Amino acid sequence: YRFLSPKATINLPKYQYNGIDRSLIYKHILSPLAGFLVDNVTPSTLAPNAITLTGLVIMFLSYLNVYYHCPTLEQCSVSDSNSNSEYQVPSYIFLLNGLAMLVYQTLDNMDGKQARKTGSSSPLGLLFDHGCDAINSIFGSVTWMCALGLYPTPQYLKYIWIMVFSPMMVFYIATWEEYYTHKLDLPVFNGPSEGLLLGASFNIVSWWLGQAFWSGTHIYDAFVSFMPDFILDMLKQLSQTMISLEINVGIVPIRNYEMVILGTVIAASREVTSKITGVVKNHGFKTIKLLSPMLALGVLSYLIVLEDTEVFIRNERVCFHLVGLLFVDMVTALMLDHTCAEENKPFRNTLLPLFILHYLVVTGNVAYAQLDK
Repeated sequence: YRFLSPKATINLPKYQYNGIDRSLIYKHILSPLAGFLVDNVTPSTLAPNAITLTGLVIMFLSYLNVYYHCPTLEQCSVSDSNSNSEYQVPSYIFLLNGLAMLVYQTLDNMDGKQARKTGSSSPLGLLFDHGCDAINSIFGSVTWMCALGLYPTPQYLKYIWIMVFSPMMVFYIATWEEYYTHKLDLPVFNGPSEGLLLGASFNIVSWWLGQAFWSGTHIYDAFVSFMPDFILDMLKQLSQTMISLEINVGIVPIRNYEMVILGTVIAASREVTSKITGVVKNHGFKTIKLLSPMLALGVLSYLIVLEDTEVFIRNERVCFHLVGLLFVDMVTALMLDHTCAEENKPFRNTLLPLFILHYLVVTGNVAYAQLDK
């Protein structure tokens, strides 16, 4: 409690979690599975936080395994433009990562049930659980990109940005909504349930069919077989508008990884728009100010890379880890203020170096082209 104000110290023990997961998969499959394992397999002496931490450690080890075999995303690429690389990623890393995601999801659903079973539910346990989820966000995004064969060239930087920041934005918006409504409301299609299942599926498909599958057009071809032409034209127009795909409507089909990215944009946009609209309608436009840290992180990261792509291309993992740490800092601060019933201060000192870096890159004081000379 030494990091909390006197008011927060009083309010924290009074906090009562209120949440609902509307996912049908969670209701009928994931939750019953977790309940069965807690009731029949998990000993009462096992702390809920130990379950949470075990899940995160499994994901971290899987991430390290992918990192070992793919220090850069370029080594995971299967694009024709990168065909000069003779390095072949061992396919088993995608199977292990897919299984790790499924185990993580199951353990994440078990920890809360274990806490209720043992009577050890607490606000700090909730913060620890959600904090681990925030840390896992960047692990999941990077390994998904490896499975899809995306790599850091100027053409694909926008796709990479979408894959990193879409889950983070949805996570932050859900926490922001909970801050005002005092209820975590996960929609029918959400990240912790369907999102992790899809992420695991991407990895397992890459293991079973190879990464080259994602450069094919199988998903689009399936749509073509039963979709009217005007729907397909709308899909391509939407693709060009939302993720700037280099296609000609009616001529070039959309590749599988592009379909995944498009689906990610649509799902994230729908959820973010719905939650922002609801909060602003009920609590006023002033609530938008608490979105500024996440917006600053996303926009500044994109502008820095846009100004000098070498900043990211030469430092992929550093950039991923930096963004992940900044995200964890801001979202856990918002969670803590919510549980302690304190006012959240949107300005984060940890974002200041990002503003400085953006200024230096834009003004030309930091540029790899100059360093190369």
